[in-house]
Amino acid sequence: MGVFKQYLAVMIGGAIGAVGRYGVSVWVPADPWKVLLINWVGCFVLGFFTAFAVRTGRVSDVVRVGVGTGVLGGFTTFSTFSLDAVKLMEQDLWLDVALYVVGSLVGGVALAWVGTMLGRRGRVQEVNS
Repeated sequence: MGVFKQYLAVMIGGAIGAVGRYGVSVWVPADPWKVLLINWVGCFVLGFFTAFAVRTGRVSDVVRVGVGTGVLGGFTTFSTFSLDAVKLMEQDLWLDVALYVVGSLVGGVALAWVGTMLGRRGRVQEVNS
């Protein structure tokens, strides 16, 4: 039953995070600033929540995955990327930090561009039934 509760927490949390992201995008209509705000808020909350959970030891696994993976995963994945970079920094793995951050940003933008270009190629064929 424990694993089921964790999956349920991620599912419910993901819905909450996605609705929260949509709410911010309506509240802050200017691109790309709404995305920047979403990512910054997500980074702060994930960092705070993770540190709080570790420090106090009072956060159950269900709540941890519900908030961390669910709510913040639905809200933004940039927060996870940022926390992973911080973990590398804490281990003094500076080359890994640089490769991870630059690779994620440059690779992400490059792949978004490639995907956009491929998505624009050709015409979509209608299938008549």
